Amino acid sequence: DHQMHERFIGPRFLIHVAALEMHPLDTENRIEELRNKQGIGYCNITKCCTKVCPESIEITDNGIIPLKERVVDDFYDPFGWIWRWLKKKSDR
Repeated sequence: DHQMHERFIGPRFLIHVAALEMHPLDTENRIEELRNKQGIGYCNITKCCTKVCPESIEITDNGIIPLKERVVDDFYDPFGWIWRWLKKKSDR
């Protein structure tokens, strides 16, 4: 439990975003929105949502962790930084 409830969309909506983000025909990039607006960083991966899921779905392992990995790969990878910097420079 944390104090940033209004910035965190919760596991239900994170799984919805995961379904869209991981669909092979979907081409929209939601990574920046996940990081900045939807508060995926506020998920502490304690698997509380998995424990209370009435369908026993592994929400954390199969949906939220892969989304968090995509955010980390996109924003915190040094090659990603260089790529974004070069892309911004070429867009000018």
